Amino acid sequence: MTTWPETRDITAPDAIDLLTDLRALRYLRPFLRDEHTLTSAATSIGRAASTLAYWIPRFLRADLVERIGTTARAGMAMPRYRATAKQFTVRLAVIPLDRRIALLDEGRMRVMRHFLDGVDEVLQTVSDVSLGFSCADDGGTAIWMIEPQPVRVHTFTDGWITLRLSDQEAIAFASELEALSTKYGGRTAGRAYIAHIGLTPEPRFRWRSADDDHL
Repeated sequence: MTTWPETRDITAPDAIDLLTDLRALRYLRPFLRDEHTLTSAATSIGRAASTLAYWIPRFLRADLVERIGTTARAGMAMPRYRATAKQFTVRLAVIPLDRRIALLDEGRMRVMRHFLDGVDEVLQTVSDVSLGFSCADDGGTAIWMIEPQPVRVHTFTDGWITLRLSDQEAIAFASELEALSTKYGGRTAGRAYIAHIGLTPEPRFRWRSADDDHL
């Protein structure tokens, strides 16, 4: 059996369409982990084999999955399949904008909803946090949490801020955020926490937020 490649760069449009389709990814996932028959792959993700049978020919045509052998059984032997690499990579620049937004937004919003549930839950347990309301510099309404000072006594933080930074300052700030994430990431002990780190230039074109009311 040939060595299973660790990674493979994908450029073919049909393969990119499948990788950026969350439905397709659910059915591709078992083959990225191990080799499977149609039945064992369907069982591993709790889906009907008949549904997975629709996706396998598409994965084969797009060269995302390959047949690597058969498994003997009573009657006809079962083909075994595996992804053509353990990881596929696609450059963001070649993904159509609408597919990229749909793919990344779904993941972002799923984690964000989980994060917000955690914030809502912990806020039920505190009595010394207030909400501040004022006029923001851009003319909108600023709403933020006011906690006791100077000692931090709570296990959460949540806030969105607008900064004025030079390009070099933005690079430094982003690097510091990533370093902080690396410092605390990868630990196995303690309670699980959801952390969000982010920094981006204010958009010149408002794709998603064009219809937002200006508070």
